[in-house]
Amino acid sequence: MAFLNSFDISGYGLSAQRVRVNTISANIANAHTTRTDEGGPYRRKEVVFKAQNFDTLLNRALNETTQSLGYSDPLREGDFNNSVNPAIMSVIVDKIVQDDRQPKMKYEPSHPDADASGYVAYPNINPVVEMADLVEATRSYQANVAAFESAKNMANSALTLLQ
Repeated sequence: MAFLNSFDISGYGLSAQRVRVNTISANIANAHTTRTDEGGPYRRKEVVFKAQNFDTLLNRALNETTQSLGYSDPLREGDFNNSVNPAIMSVIVDKIVQDDRQPKMKYEPSHPDADASGYVAYPNINPVVEMADLVEATRSYQANVAAFESAKNMANSALTLLQ
């Protein structure tokens, strides 16, 4: 049912923006972390989204289901990948990439992580940029909540009319 797709679209958007907010929060929280398990200062992370269309999602679900059951549907008509202009139906988190810019070096010879020259490597994180990204992600999350609520209200109105 096409109407229920609006709930899916908003749900995918909410999930993707939640990951983005969590990643930005981790960047802000680690803005002064000079030592990590990997060695060196914390590296800023950024979320990369990927657009998905309904045909791709449906094809993946059908393939996973039929392969797990060892079943091929002889009645399945057409190939879902042959759409001329498939609509983008969702966004997913493709990957979380690490920023490879050089860390900021500050002269603090008394710091425990200072090198032989007395410089400490701090993460290259700008709190202003992170806060702007956080506001943008929060607004996107709120827009998806509003879209979800609108779809829910429309569904309730339609059900009320059918009674």
